[in-house]
Amino acid sequence: MLAVSAWSILGQSPSAGRQDRFRFRTFAEIAIGPHNRHWHTRGLYPARHALPISPAELLRDQGNLVRSYRRYTARVTQIDSLAIHRALIVSFPGAEQATPQEVGGKGYALIRLGEANLPVPPGVVLTTQFFGPWIEQIKASRPWAALIEAEPSHWPVLCDELKNLSRRLVLTRHQQRALKDVRDPFMASGAEALLAVRSSAPDEDLASASFAGVYATRLAVRPADLEAAVRDCFASSLDARVFAYKRERGFDLRSPRFAVVVQEQIDSEVAGVAFSLNPLNNDFDELLINANWGQGESVVAGSASPDQFVIDKIEGRVIGKELGRKQSSIWLDPDGGMRERFGHRCAEFTLDDEKLAELTEVIGRIEALFERPIDVEWAYADGRLHVLQARPITRYVPLALEMMTEPGERRRLYADAGLSKGMTTNAPFSPLLLAWYQDQLSSLLDERFGIDVTPENGLVFAAGNRLYTNMSNMMWLASLKKMVKTTLPNDVLLGEIFANIDEQRYRAMTRPPWVRFRLLFSLVGMMWLVRGAVWTMLRALVAPERVHEAYERGLDAYEYYFREELDYGLSFADFSRTIMAVFWRQPMLGVLMAGLTAHSLVDRVTGTKSAETRELAAKLKLGFDGDVVVEMGIALFRLAKLLDPADFKDLTALAERVERRDLPSEFMNAWDAFLARYGWRGPLEMDLASPRYADDPRLALRQMSFMAVDDSDCDPEAAHRQRVEARRQAYAELMDRSGWPRRFFLRRVYRVMDLFAGSRDTPKHQIVLAGYAARKRLLIEGERLVETGRLDVADDVFNLTLADLERARSDASLDLRQVCEERTRFLKILKAQVTEFPQVIDSRGRILRPAPRKQKPGELHGMPVSAGVAVGPVKVLRDPHEKSVDKGDVLVAYTTDPGWTPLFVNAAAVVLEIGGVLQHGAVVAREYGKPCVAGIDRLMNKLKDGQIVEVDGTTGVVRLVAD
Repeated sequence: MLAVSAWSILGQSPSAGRQDRFRFRTFAEIAIGPHNRHWHTRGLYPARHALPISPAELLRDQGNLVRSYRRYTARVTQIDSLAIHRALIVSFPGAEQATPQEVGGKGYALIRLGEANLPVPPGVVLTTQFFGPWIEQIKASRPWAALIEAEPSHWPVLCDELKNLSRRLVLTRHQQRALKDVRDPFMASGAEALLAVRSSAPDEDLASASFAGVYATRLAVRPADLEAAVRDCFASSLDARVFAYKRERGFDLRSPRFAVVVQEQIDSEVAGVAFSLNPLNNDFDELLINANWGQGESVVAGSASPDQFVIDKIEGRVIGKELGRKQSSIWLDPDGGMRERFGHRCAEFTLDDEKLAELTEVIGRIEALFERPIDVEWAYADGRLHVLQARPITRYVPLALEMMTEPGERRRLYADAGLSKGMTTNAPFSPLLLAWYQDQLSSLLDERFGIDVTPENGLVFAAGNRLYTNMSNMMWLASLKKMVKTTLPNDVLLGEIFANIDEQRYRAMTRPPWVRFRLLFSLVGMMWLVRGAVWTMLRALVAPERVHEAYERGLDAYEYYFREELDYGLSFADFSRTIMAVFWRQPMLGVLMAGLTAHSLVDRVTGTKSAETRELAAKLKLGFDGDVVVEMGIALFRLAKLLDPADFKDLTALAERVERRDLPSEFMNAWDAFLARYGWRGPLEMDLASPRYADDPRLALRQMSFMAVDDSDCDPEAAHRQRVEARRQAYAELMDRSGWPRRFFLRRVYRVMDLFAGSRDTPKHQIVLAGYAARKRLLIEGERLVETGRLDVADDVFNLTLADLERARSDASLDLRQVCEERTRFLKILKAQVTEFPQVIDSRGRILRPAPRKQKPGELHGMPVSAGVAVGPVKVLRDPHEKSVDKGDVLVAYTTDPGWTPLFVNAAAVVLEIGGVLQHGAVVAREYGKPCVAGIDRLMNKLKDGQIVEVDGTTGVVRLVAD
């Protein structure tokens, strides 16, 4: 019996490609069919029941089969080629379906706009499959392998190598055909059109990331130069700025994808950019348009001052317009490229009311289509509007739905309660912390006093992953003008904002339900609730030593309870009620009130009429023992001195040595003492989701690694002791200068301050301890849910709410992973978009700001909160994890909490946007002897890393210094 292999006849080995083998088998089964099944089994797949046939018959049949297969494969190859070609190009507008992963963010937006019948110039997208072969070659190169493993500091050199390599990549025949098919229609007429070639990566123009100005755009490209423009755009995807932005936003660096949009270049007479919310004040109901003559590139690049129009979207009327200088404009050159004009129609507005109305209507449709605020590039050519690009605005402050009023309704005014005073945190809260706060507020305000805790009718509420005060309702209790004086010591900027608000516009029209006669009884109830604190304060002023002894015993008992007596077997609801009841029984509030009262009486008792007396009185307010935040920074500094600087080069390895106790006993003993006293503290400590020093040693070790332990000028302990000694000397000198009545009162005030002024941060220290206990109890719950397969990691428990945990106990089918996804949706938006939470915002997103201060060019004026003058390079930090503060740097921050304290050690000075005399950063700066200025509006946008500034903490002026 002769058995002939079809693969031999085809001239292929049995190891030929899997796709060809699959095709042949599929074709053979179709061609033979059921009527000749025995031939199939006899000739190619011998079977027990095969019928005998002659070798000649077998060869003839197999030959027919092979010839038919060759014709089949030729047809399949033709079909595959067409399919590949279609996969490389997507035209718009059209009926073709595409995804952002195929056409990129910009291309996908244009396709959607075209489908919605918006005025988008037709075009073509070279899809991510077009660039697939190039990306594979890039990923196989040596510079790519080095880039993936390199530190960001080495990226620019390696990225330049990759960009040079990209310009030498060879086009496949499919790429060549695709470019030809894109180019030929534009070259068909005698007069060639010019093209706009824009990048369109899948991770570009998203709601969470814009990549604006990072990827390349090539305008006024001749069709013959299309390939070069495409290569330039592709090379831009390998720029170091792209990798840095991806890393910042958490994108995968190992899987790049890229696409390009090609459109006919619009020869516009006027063009620009429009924002469907006003980026100047975040108002959702205002539209802002920037426009210039010619191409919109002059507006996008910022090379000319454009006309600016602000439009009320609700009423459709222009509420503000400003004539731009329009010193230059960019125009299309018919021969390719662009040409610049100067002084073209500078005295005229670029847009009339009719065009503004048309733009407003079209941009409103685009915003409704995308269901979010949109940034639109547009152009008018021959009087006709064209939409060139549309992308989500990625830098604005969104509001939770429950905080928003409908467009046109009277607005509510909200003040962020977490930026100053006790919390001083500029990060969004985890869903569980938000729910915990809401639960505490409900039990304290609603259940006890009938005060609502909702955004509409409440006074204080938790929503939008932050804690807010409804100032519209608060104005039924006190005017904003009366609140200014009490606000300034903690937050000078907030006080100035209140002073600049039109109360008639924002005061609630109807009286909140709880503002009635019963409120008097509620106020009496509140006074009864704090009666113990008031009594403690009065006793502290009369018998400070006895109260201090009782206070110290109470603190020891409180911390002992949390260390030794907590019952972690309770349900979280019972556990939470227990720890909060223990917290409220502490005498901390009364002691704090006594210290603050004595502090406020110093100037009155000393009689600060002369400059010398005022200087002595200022020293009397510094240098107090017992401030836990100051002491925590000193303790970290002492720990850092016990280690070799080389130990800090690998913090992970050092943390492992700490956990193995593989370090000198002197350090380990000091480490144990540090954790016993401060283990529940750490950066961003007000959120239960944030790890603490006891959870992760790297938090403390990283902060210790920044400290210049070998420099006496950066020793916080020495600086604090100097403040203590200066206070004692000032007291002695004031006593010598005073008569007996003044000495009597000064002695009493000084003693109260000496014992209690350092307690300023103790209440927060203790509430953070209670929060840490709640964190540990929640992690036990998280670990249980991980063991039962309902969560991936224990920390995911912080992405749930208290109600979710209760539901999970009773409903085993509840998909907690899906619940986590829903609970964190808005949180992820905030983390991606918001760098500074505004102090005051209304229910349509408008951010309220203070009246501008009069100041000289090159100067920033704020409140002086810690005296002294220092000069150094700026180091801007948005969170305490972001970067190190080196010796001599001027630390610039939005606001700081105690977790920032170690960063103050190396700083020459501190400048804060939010803060006042009593804010945490100011207190620590004074104790460490650092000049500090607070309360500078938009500070984070006015200074940048490396600028040399002089900080005058005596006058409150920050001056830019020439290099």
